[in-house]
Amino acid sequence: MCQPLVSIIIPTYNVERYIEQAIDSILNQTYPNLEILVIDDCSTDNTVQMVKSKYSKNQKIRLYEKSQNLGPSNSRNIGIKQAKGKYIALLDGDDYYIQDKIEKQVRILERNQDLALCSTFLKCIGLKNNVIKFKINHSDIKDQQLLGCPIAHAAVMFRATFLKENNLFYNENLRFSEDYELFIRMIEKGGKFLTIPEALYVYRITGNQASFKKSDDKILKNEKQWEISKNIHYQVLSKLIDENSELYDKKFVDALLMHQVIRNYDDLKLFIDWAKKLIEYNESIECPFSSKFLENTYKNSVLGYFLAQKRLSWNILYQYISVYPYCAKLDLTYQFKYIIKCLLFLKH
Repeated sequence: MCQPLVSIIIPTYNVERYIEQAIDSILNQTYPNLEILVIDDCSTDNTVQMVKSKYSKNQKIRLYEKSQNLGPSNSRNIGIKQAKGKYIALLDGDDYYIQDKIEKQVRILERNQDLALCSTFLKCIGLKNNVIKFKINHSDIKDQQLLGCPIAHAAVMFRATFLKENNLFYNENLRFSEDYELFIRMIEKGGKFLTIPEALYVYRITGNQASFKKSDDKILKNEKQWEISKNIHYQVLSKLIDENSELYDKKFVDALLMHQVIRNYDDLKLFIDWAKKLIEYNESIECPFSSKFLENTYKNSVLGYFLAQKRLSWNILYQYISVYPYCAKLDLTYQFKYIIKCLLFLKH
C-alpha cells in the first residue's frame, strides 16, 4: 500500500494527565509515515513541559505554543495551514487511537479518491463506557445532517486538498457545533463522507468537553451547543423548505427536527398529513433528502407523542392503533408493556 504522509493535529489545553497516552497512541500506530502537530492553547498546567521533556528529540512532532487562548477551532485551523500531509487527522489531547486506525483510514481514502473524509465509530471511556455508532454510507450521512452532526468529528481523517482548494476551515466564531457547521459546508461543496464501522478512536468522557456538562456525576446536554445545533438544523432543512415556503409550519418543522414533541392528538393527525405532503414535495424537487429518511424521521416524531404521555388510557391506546402505520415501531416487549399500561390506566 502507498504510504502518503498523514498529519495529525492535536489541539491541547490543560491535558497533562493524558497527553502522553494521546501522542504515544500515534507513535505506536501500524502506519509509520506521520507528522504530529501539537497546538497548545495557552495551557496553565504542565502540558507543554511534558511534551517538550519527552518528545523534543522526536522529529515527527512539532509543537506550536499560542500566545492567546482562542479555542480549539483556531488551533485546528493553525494545524490545517501548517500540515504537510496528504491527509489530515484529528486527535483531542485527552483521547487516543486504536493501533491500526490510521492505516485503515488511509487505505479507504487511497482506494476511494472521491471521498473528502473518512471517520470511524467511537469507543467511549470515563463517565460512559459504550460504543457510539454513526451512519456509514454517504447517502445516509447526507440525510443525517438534518438532525445533527452526522459523523464522529474527533475520529475524522480529511483529504487535505479538499479542505485547502475549497478554503474550508473551522468557523472560529463558534465555540460549539463548529464541527457540524464545517461538515455542512463540506457537503455543500460536494464532499463525500464515509464511516468505517469500527470503534478505532477512544473518546474519554470526563464531563469537561464543550458538548457536555457534568452535574452530580451525570452527563447532561450542553444547552448552548443545542441552540446552535438547532439553528444549523433549520439551515439544512432550507435545502427542502424555508420560512417562505407554503409548506412551512414552524410547529410541525420543530416536531420533525425533534426540537419539541406534539402534545395534542388533533395536531398529531395534522402533522402526519403535513409530513406526507413534505415527502411528496421532496420527491418533486429531486430529493434533497431520501424519502425513506424523511418517512422514518416523521414516524419517530409520531412515536414521540405517545412516549411523552404521562398517564396512559384506553383513549391513548385507540389513538396509537389509529395512527399505527405512521408511527415508528416499538420493541415488541416494550410495545406489549405500553398496551398493558394503557388498559390499566397506568403512568408511563
